[in-house]
Amino acid sequence: MSTQHSSPGGSKSLESPSSQGPPKTTPSSPPHSPRSPLENPPRSVTASPVTEAAQAPPLESGSSPIEVGDGLEPTEEDFEIESDADTGYGDDGSSIDASLSSSVKAGVIENGLRYHGFRRDRTYYPFPNDENEQNRDDMKHAIMGILMSGKLHFAPIGENPQSILDLGTGSGIWAIEMGDKYPSAQVQGIDLSPIQPPFVPPNVKFVIDDIEDDWLYPLDHFDYIHCRHVTQTIKNRPRLMDQAFKHTKPGGYLEFQEVVFYTFCDDDSMTDPYPFRVFMDNLNVGLAKLGGDNLNALKLADEMRQAGFVDVQDVALKIPLGVWPKSKEFKLAGLYWRENISDGIKSIANRAFISGLGWSVEALEVFLVDVRKSLYDASKHVYFPLRIITGRKPLESE
Repeated sequence: MSTQHSSPGGSKSLESPSSQGPPKTTPSSPPHSPRSPLENPPRSVTASPVTEAAQAPPLESGSSPIEVGDGLEPTEEDFEIESDADTGYGDDGSSIDASLSSSVKAGVIENGLRYHGFRRDRTYYPFPNDENEQNRDDMKHAIMGILMSGKLHFAPIGENPQSILDLGTGSGIWAIEMGDKYPSAQVQGIDLSPIQPPFVPPNVKFVIDDIEDDWLYPLDHFDYIHCRHVTQTIKNRPRLMDQAFKHTKPGGYLEFQEVVFYTFCDDDSMTDPYPFRVFMDNLNVGLAKLGGDNLNALKLADEMRQAGFVDVQDVALKIPLGVWPKSKEFKLAGLYWRENISDGIKSIANRAFISGLGWSVEALEVFLVDVRKSLYDASKHVYFPLRIITGRKPLESE
């Protein structure tokens, strides 16, 4: 999951994909490839969660159900995968301030995982920033490309934006591609972790900062502000919305691309026992105890309106979990999403379960054995909702 960070017109129409699913485009390959617990489990190696039944968070009607396929693992012949990655950047200089302290660069090690070192005593970001997490960040970027039909954004920002801000840029892959797509723009990515590549397009810059601090940018400055896979960790979203509103130009756009981290199913195939759903139930409670909200994507549209944005659009998409879908696009997205979670299950769980719920390291390791296995159960047609929310700052004349 992407690390968070900061210091700091276009037409009113919205581009959106067909409700029947992503168009038949050739996807890019990855660069590497609330129910609540009744009580916290005891700190023992045999600890297991105790949950109580509850309703899933409500979803408004959105995209159509995903058609179910044979559930077989895909072969290389099933997909023609082309990569749009460009590694031809010259030695224009590093994109990150070389004066960063060694402690910021080194980070903090917990249970074999590396976390951000910048403001580590003040900002408790719950997910690692190590190489495995960076690879997962890039794989999530590939998933978004499939589901968004190759688009980097839905906001209608025109052909020549001048100033773009990426909140919680993570590995920086989105900011780099935006810099290539819009050479007219100065693109700045902000993150808590200095994990971005050293050589990037000349119009792209990365800054190490915390997006929940006061922004030091000029007012009415950005044509477009983007935030993806970050808001579930934000402690004060109304304040973030307010700062984004103040620093967006009149006529400019704010866009969130966020997952609703809860398991959904349209055909009643998600029957018990299902260890992964138990994992998600506990993860969401653990993250909430650390100040996060894994279901926040369902609230973002209303929060944007309350901040003053207009023409707010909330596009509902779905990320399948696994290879059960029939269409090649959804099947590939589901494969990537399953492997993304499987590869990062310890990283996702570590702080939420140990610091949030009070589990022991040993108890978590035992619990994750069956969780990992259940990810590969193609008989359960599970998906995660994905929301793309855009809003425009009104013109002064409005």
